[in-house]
Amino acid sequence: MAKLIMDVGHAPFGHENAYAGFFVTMGWVSIGNQGFVLLRGEGVHAARKGQGDTMMEIGLPQTEKLVNDIIGEGARVIAEKEALRARNITPEMLIQGVEIMSSSELDAVVLEHGERVLTL
Repeated sequence: MAKLIMDVGHAPFGHENAYAGFFVTMGWVSIGNQGFVLLRGEGVHAARKGQGDTMMEIGLPQTEKLVNDIIGEGARVIAEKEALRARNITPEMLIQGVEIMSSSELDAVVLEHGERVLTL
């Protein structure tokens, strides 16, 4: 099984990078591959419950739905602990199924599973 790590460092507002990462990951895992989405820096905002309602106004889906779909297909979505802390985002504010890891633990995921790594 081929592995892909999508490293997202942009919030889902102001940029479409997070959406691109989610769409590519969804396509990747839907054909039987293994996928990881790492949310670092401002990217952790994509893991917030209810975040993205305003995105519907401009024709983009809610990030909550995308994250749930990706997790439902078997991919892992992991938010960086330090980035969450710096933005006062608590575990209770995250979408169910989103994992939390320290930056060093995320680096270990990349080293272990990083056959293909895309950074957005």
